[in-house]
Amino acid sequence: MTSFSKSASSEQELKWAWIWFKQLSAFHRCALDREREFSADEVIAYLRSKRDANVPAWKRMKVIKGLIVFRQQVQKREVDDLLPLQEKMREIIHIERAKSDGYDTIEDVVGKINPREPDAIQEFRRALRRAGMALRTERTYVGKLKAFMADRALTCLADFDRIGASDVEAHLTDLAVDGNVAPSTQNTSFHALLKFFSLVLKREMGKIEAIRATKDSMAPTVLGDEEIAAVFEGLSGVHLVIAKLLYGCGMRISEAIRLRVKDVDFANKQLEIRQSKGGKSRLVPMPDDLIAPLQRWVNSRKALHAQDSADGTASVWLPHALDRKYPSAHRELKWQFLFASHRLSRDPKTDKRHRHHLHMDTFPTHLRNAVEQAGLLKHVTSHTFRHCYATHLLWAGTDIRQIQQLLGHSDVKTTEIYTHVRNPHETKVESPLDRMMKVKRREDSREGNVGLGCL
Repeated sequence: MTSFSKSASSEQELKWAWIWFKQLSAFHRCALDREREFSADEVIAYLRSKRDANVPAWKRMKVIKGLIVFRQQVQKREVDDLLPLQEKMREIIHIERAKSDGYDTIEDVVGKINPREPDAIQEFRRALRRAGMALRTERTYVGKLKAFMADRALTCLADFDRIGASDVEAHLTDLAVDGNVAPSTQNTSFHALLKFFSLVLKREMGKIEAIRATKDSMAPTVLGDEEIAAVFEGLSGVHLVIAKLLYGCGMRISEAIRLRVKDVDFANKQLEIRQSKGGKSRLVPMPDDLIAPLQRWVNSRKALHAQDSADGTASVWLPHALDRKYPSAHRELKWQFLFASHRLSRDPKTDKRHRHHLHMDTFPTHLRNAVEQAGLLKHVTSHTFRHCYATHLLWAGTDIRQIQQLLGHSDVKTTEIYTHVRNPHETKVESPLDRMMKVKRREDSREGNVGLGCL
């Protein structure tokens, strides 16, 4: 975001902050004095009047955010008493959205919870599902909470009464010092515990000053054309098609395996990537080399779906709102995952049986074998192909803003990491070592010629 757009955004925030403060003052019949202190109770009363006037929760959230901005930037005061209102309004927003999506109650969102898990874990799962977190995020956050509980010898929710910021700080420090974890791992643990405190314990975690995990940031691994071709040689079938999607379209592995039949648009030679990281969707061009393989795969998927339909087992997972709106959509071919699993599986939330997509861990195993077969010593993962896609486009002269759009990055700064990878096709900068040795070879050659002339 440019400095101009940042300042424009800040001005807009201040404008609305003043509007909400004026309305709050008018509601309580107070003089419009910018220094007048207002309490959380005043804000609650004002919000209730908005609720009674059928103002939706997402608009009432704007009121809270505006008053927080006013308190911070205009009055230069603390906002601790307003933050719980913001958290509570988030819950109300999720409840309203759930009801608008067709749920009878917010509890319908939760689905099945394993009663044998500790009560703290059960409550965390319920809270994350109410908040609309993805299943992968739930698993990651629950894993981090379990690690924290094991570290602090906690067995149940009641044990958290004695847990505070110092415990979290010590745990995060241990991860950095003894665990030698990456910064991203430590950050994930922090955010998981922060969610648990806010959603389950309903209290502030407190200020955390843990030793931060620090590891040198490295430029992404990028393979050359011959190296990529060598890896492709070691792959076949669905795994070769997926690898070509990763490199040819810049997809993440999660995006590739979640492709549905209807996302493949042969007429316009493009692929639609839906509900990607951050809930965004985008269109990417379909490489010519993939048209025939994808057509064969769609035909194969049609045959499998016909067999499932004949067996009465044709079904695929769909988001709840879509499933309620189109009750028979889960049986239609167009909604089926393109790269389907060989077996039916049971949805852990609803207990319904579906044919899901390939497991996330299937492709990396085949990729590792292909990399070893190619004799590559570089660290190659499924995400390496995405790095190669972006870097090779940049080397070919593609505008970085266009690459940002193709990758689905919100900020161009994320895309700019690929500018740090040296382009081997550019004019090579001569090393001082090579220059010195070249001079030395010329001098040795002259001395040799002089010696020959004396014979």
